[in-house]
Amino acid sequence: MNIIRIQASSMSIIAAAIAGIGLAACGGGAGENISFSAPQTFTQASVPCVNLKGMTIAAASIGLPTTGAVVTNAQVIPAAGVGTTAVGEYCKVEGEINPVDQTAPKIKFQVGLPTSWNKKALMYGGGGNNGTIPDIAGNYATNTSTQPVPLGRGYAVFGSDSGHQGKNDGTIDPVRDASFAVNDEALRNFTGEALKKTRDVAGAIIKARYATAPEKVYFVGGSTGGREALLSISNWPQDFEGAIAVYPAWDSVALNLAVGRLGQEFAKPGAYVSEQKRDALYKAAINTCDGLDGVADGVISNNAACNTTFDPLTATIDGTTPLRCAGGADTGDNCLSDVQINAFKTLNSPRDWLPGMECLGRGLWHFERSCCP
Repeated sequence: MNIIRIQASSMSIIAAAIAGIGLAACGGGAGENISFSAPQTFTQASVPCVNLKGMTIAAASIGLPTTGAVVTNAQVIPAAGVGTTAVGEYCKVEGEINPVDQTAPKIKFQVGLPTSWNKKALMYGGGGNNGTIPDIAGNYATNTSTQPVPLGRGYAVFGSDSGHQGKNDGTIDPVRDASFAVNDEALRNFTGEALKKTRDVAGAIIKARYATAPEKVYFVGGSTGGREALLSISNWPQDFEGAIAVYPAWDSVALNLAVGRLGQEFAKPGAYVSEQKRDALYKAAINTCDGLDGVADGVISNNAACNTTFDPLTATIDGTTPLRCAGGADTGDNCLSDVQINAFKTLNSPRDWLPGMECLGRGLWHFERSCCP
């Protein structure tokens, strides 16, 4: 497996590609274990969209323990959108994968099956603690606005909520709800098992719709979805030809603890900084660290030397203007107060240097301004 690291303007992208791996047959003979709630007679091998409703996939066809899956709805969605957002007619399939532990939540999923299919499939990863299904007709983290969305390009696109439904009662953002973790099966699904289960079920549905398995299957995701991309190709390489993992949020427990600590630090009175203050910090860091790698090109490449050399208490924005506000008080958007400097120093402390810190992930003095809110 080749892992290629690409630097982008607002993020680091890890594209992990698997070469020369044959496509697995939809979870091991899925077509032989498919049944329908009401018997149907078809004039061709493929299944019309609306007839997919009621389709069941036996537990034996899914590579990890479940009690089977069912398609709860299937409908033809007419073509819509213009330009890069245009999506042709497709079959929208909704369904559920049933747990072994009947107290565990179901895995809810969707599959988008374009009428004009390119014989490829793309699995979308989630975000945060998941709990919601990705927009299968929408875009993904690394696709630019100048490129058509995958469903519009003919990919069969699918994704799931990873095995739980986030609270939607207004008390918490659904993707931040972690109450599901008290159930062992729900937690296993979130930490990876739902990926394999969803892949196998979607593969069976794709094969039923088109009477053939996809020639290639890919995975794409960012943050939690980036971690899911790496898990998918590492644990089930026979199921995917490649993956795009964007700022993967690895080591989630440590990540959540670190983000909580940083949240407390930046929530202190006067600690949170405006975009203009971040720009001042960025300029001061470039002024000090740009040439440490021997080339003044507007890019900080010698991170270790920058962390050793740069001190916001003494740094200047342009060689003459101090970054620190006079007396350490907050006197405007062109400088940092002592409270703000201390918060950033906490952010840059070694205990917070964890894989998957997303916009914090490249160190304080060379962080991406466009990544943070």
